[in-house]
Parts: sequence; structure tokens; C-alpha cells
Amino acid sequence: MKLYPAILTDSIEVVEQQLQLAKSLSSVEAVQIDIIDGVFADNLTVTPIDLINLDFGELKLDFHLMVEEPLDYLNEIVQYQKFLPIRAVLGQIERMSSQDEFIELTKKSGFLAGLSIDLFTPITEIKESLISKLDVVQLMSIEAGFQGQKFDERVIKKIIELNKIRNTKNNKLEIILDGGIKEAHLEQLKKLKADGVAVGSWLWKNDKPEFVVQMINSKNST
Repeated sequence: MKLYPAILTDSIEVVEQQLQLAKSLSSVEAVQIDIIDGVFADNLTVTPIDLINLDFGELKLDFHLMVEEPLDYLNEIVQYQKFLPIRAVLGQIERMSSQDEFIELTKKSGFLAGLSIDLFTPITEIKESLISKLDVVQLMSIEAGFQGQKFDERVIKKIIELNKIRNTKNNKLEIILDGGIKEAHLEQLKKLKADGVAVGSWLWKNDKPEFVVQMINSKNST
């Protein structure tokens, strides 16, 4: 499995600090920066324009859009993409006006196209016709919007369901889990063939963050 350090904050100073840490971690290739608008969830973070002067080093950037209309933020990201090392853009589908338009613009802009679904949103809310076009599906294992929540086991059934879909319709689809992930969950996620985990609190609050990387690397799927 791959580790995607997840940065969720309204402070550009914290973003810079966590980026510095992420750059020091072995085998980490990309960070995920969460964008929340105060409407999708009762939380507020930095916005894409806040990041354009930051030094990402060799890291790539995934945007996770937890916002009222992901298409609006995607257009902002496209506007500033020359300043940012973007790998993927993942939009929450719950407030998305058009999954088709979101995926089309994401891929047209040269990014990996991803959809993220909240803990209580069924897999069937992803348009079936788009499965073959997607690069990433992110499953929230908490309710989207805040770090520090407990991993919810109800996501397990959704991983199994999504794997069945992947096996029949898009075997290149990357499955990422996001929220509440700790060492105790890694073996099960490996068995379920998750490709990556977005980790926030466990990493940032750990006295030995490299230990988190080692634990995840030791569970690489075969």
C-alpha cells in the first residue's frame, strides 16, 4: 500500500511544517491536501491559491475536495496548475452537480481523476458509466470533514463491493482509504487489496513518523 500524508488545516504555516515532514519520509511520493469550504462540513481549510508559493520538493499533490461544488474548485485548480505538482484531484460526490463534467475536466487538465464517497454514501452513487474512466476511488472510513475520528468498520463492505466492480470493469482503478487508519487496520486493508491509505492524525501526532511509513510499507500488496 502507498501512504498519502493527509494535510487538513486552515494554517499555511501548518501546511509548510507538514510538507517538510512529508518530504523527509522515505517512499512517500504524494501528499493529499484536503480542501473544505465550511459548507460541505463545518470546517474551513486553506484553498488551492494559498499553496502556489510552497515548496513541494519531489512530492506530487492530490487535492481532496470536500466542498459544496467540486467543479468550482476544480476550475480554480486548473487556473493555478502550473504552480502546483498535481497528481490527482478527488471530489466528494455528495454535492457534485455532474460527475461526468468533473471527470472530463480533470482528465482534460492532465490530472488523475478521482471520486471520493463519504462513509454513509453507497458505492452505487458512482455513475456506472464512469467506472471505466476513473483513476481513483477514495472511500471515507470516517465522516468527511475532520481529522482525529475513529475508523468505522462499516467501510469494509464497501471495499469488498468496490473490488468486485474493479475486477470486472476497471482493473487499473486505485482504491484509497481515508480516515482513522492506524496500525491495527493495515493487515485487513492489505487483504482487502486497498492500494493506498490517506493518513493524518496517526502520522502528524506520532513521535516517530517514519515508523508509520515502515508499517504501511510492510503491508505492500502483492
